[in-house]
Amino acid sequence: RPLGMEESDGVRFSFSVWPTSRLEATRCVVPLGCYYTPLAKIADAPPPLPYEPIYSKGPSRCVLNPFCQIDFRNRTWIDPFDGTRNHFPHHYADINETNLPAELIPQFTTVEYQLQRPYAPPPIFLLVVDISGKEKELQALKDSLIMALNLVPENARVGLITFGTTVQVHELGSQEMSKCYVFRGNKEVSTQTVQDFLGLGPRGMRGANPDLVSRFIQPYSECEFTLTSLLEGLEHDPWPVKQEHRPLRCTGAALAVATGLLECSSASNPARIMLFLAGPCTEGPGQVVSVERVEPMRGHTDIENESAKFFKKASLYYAGITQRCVQNGHIVDVFACALDQCGVAEMKSCVEKTGGAIVQTDTFTNVIFKESFKRIFARDEENQLRMAFNAELEVITSREFKVAGAIGTCASLNKKTASVAEMELGQGGTSAWKMCGLTPATSVAVFFEVTTQHTNPIPAGQMRYTQFQTHYIHSSGQHRMRVTTLAQPWATTEVAGENKLGP
Repeated sequence: RPLGMEESDGVRFSFSVWPTSRLEATRCVVPLGCYYTPLAKIADAPPPLPYEPIYSKGPSRCVLNPFCQIDFRNRTWIDPFDGTRNHFPHHYADINETNLPAELIPQFTTVEYQLQRPYAPPPIFLLVVDISGKEKELQALKDSLIMALNLVPENARVGLITFGTTVQVHELGSQEMSKCYVFRGNKEVSTQTVQDFLGLGPRGMRGANPDLVSRFIQPYSECEFTLTSLLEGLEHDPWPVKQEHRPLRCTGAALAVATGLLECSSASNPARIMLFLAGPCTEGPGQVVSVERVEPMRGHTDIENESAKFFKKASLYYAGITQRCVQNGHIVDVFACALDQCGVAEMKSCVEKTGGAIVQTDTFTNVIFKESFKRIFARDEENQLRMAFNAELEVITSREFKVAGAIGTCASLNKKTASVAEMELGQGGTSAWKMCGLTPATSVAVFFEVTTQHTNPIPAGQMRYTQFQTHYIHSSGQHRMRVTTLAQPWATTEVAGENKLGP
């Protein structure tokens, strides 16, 4: 049977046929848009193409695709988005009607390119572990971490930060005795402070020395014994807890130290911060509840009525952490396993904007936590991790409609192009978004606005064109770019009365 658009391109539109004017589009109850899955498994797709894509020289900057008009005699092609005529490069000299490159073959509307760039370093998995929970919970977490580390690729790099009343950054390169550097939990920590305090480079200079960073972040194959020993030896936070008080827990400071360590050492390189929480933040930046148990945790009503004492300040603090992670292309995962609330509402932007995972259960012994944690390290048929890093998605449209915005695990790049609509829906005002983390199941909803006036009708038979360009770092470290180009019809008088839904 013929493949549907979802199987051949990873796209599902709300309507397959669109109204031809802005006026008619306003009568649609359902917005004009689509779900796009950048890493969807494409049926019968060609293997990744081992060369760079060919871009149009016109303002659209679209990539060569099956809907371009080709002049084989003059070796030129016409961009369907803005009509720009482009010349083929020299290495396309042999193409003809029977000898087409994969990107011009009609059924290959989605192709992937292996970009000719240096490989990115192996991914970093930075474990940020809460040691202020109950001892039984800490033991269950330690067992799960040691078990899950066996699923990490040997060349992947790992690091360990623990926190309770204070934040401890553990050295993995120390053979003689275990060392850790301690940060106070009641103060905000900048990237420069982290770099200077850990001795990662000359004081006051930006950027860390890679040789010095290897004390804290090492390939798992080189530090397996050290890391396992450290995890097995983790003890409950020794700081005393007063009666009728919650344990002091500096989640915000720990997250800032982790972000700073990756920011000064691995900006724009693949990395995940994996935060394991056993309760709410009770001290320092990002605090969500008072340390005294007399004061209850905020509820939904308190948030709605704006009577939650710490909510606004904590949300702003975690939004700042999120912005730094997005700029550096780093992912944040949160595993909140406690009967009490852990303050996930305040820090949800860290996960939403970076494409991470949130897992909430009552205890670290719960099978939901254990299985969810293991699935993050799932492999594909080529034995590579089912994840991609530091992606950017750009949407290009033909002149009759524009991009209104996107909703999903993405953050706006504020890229103003001719494809940006006046109307904003979701994260609008841009035609490109950052997606720090991707899996084959990650989807983003993209919305559009028809801009053609009803007094200027679209000619019969004209198509509307959409192109999705996703640049990402494969888990192997290879830079890749997936290009999906679609051509779909406008409504005509014959089908104006029909309601065509789906692909």
